[in-house]
Amino acid sequence: MYVCVSCKEEVEIDPVDEKVICPKCSHRVLMKKRPETPDTVKAV
Repeated sequence: MYVCVSCKEEVEIDPVDEKVICPKCSHRVLMKKRPETPDTVKAV
């Protein structure tokens, strides 16, 4: 899942097989969606 930088639309694409482009606004910069709560790792 990716998020368009311009229109904030969530886009589901395969960047290997498809062009990296927003289908709504045709912007070419997409960011990978990050989880709301990041994983925490306890240091040993």
